[in-house]
Amino acid sequence: MTTSNLALLDSNILIYRHQALSEFHTRTRALLRKGFKGDLLLGICPQVLNEFYAVITNPRRVTDPISPAEAVREIETYIKAKNIIKVYPKEDIFDVTIHLLKTYKINDRDIFDLQLVATMISNDITCLYPYNQNDFSRFKEIEVLTP
Repeated sequence: MTTSNLALLDSNILIYRHQALSEFHTRTRALLRKGFKGDLLLGICPQVLNEFYAVITNPRRVTDPISPAEAVREIETYIKAKNIIKVYPKEDIFDVTIHLLKTYKINDRDIFDLQLVATMISNDITCLYPYNQNDFSRFKEIEVLTP
């Protein structure tokens, strides 16, 4: 698999797809539509799907949560989508994670962003679509794209 044009999706992309009142909703839907059609090479990894589920079903985290059953259906949509590339952590994920932990000073919940970057590096993916660009801008190994 060539990953040179592949951009990994962050969980907040999936979340804003369901938040109709968000300023990011329309742009998010357009981005994902291109990915589902195959006009844009987008990838998804298990961590992102887990984070999506944790946030989108929690009324303390989003203004318009969805039911766990609906969240599972949404996750299945991404898993079954033929044009969305499935990206998995590889065997070197621990080594890459340790290297990043030694390179960057991170705190508590930032470990999840670091782990996503480690998965990208492990898979030779350099581009990421998040809405929290500042959280990822410290990582020199990746390019942070604006959705």
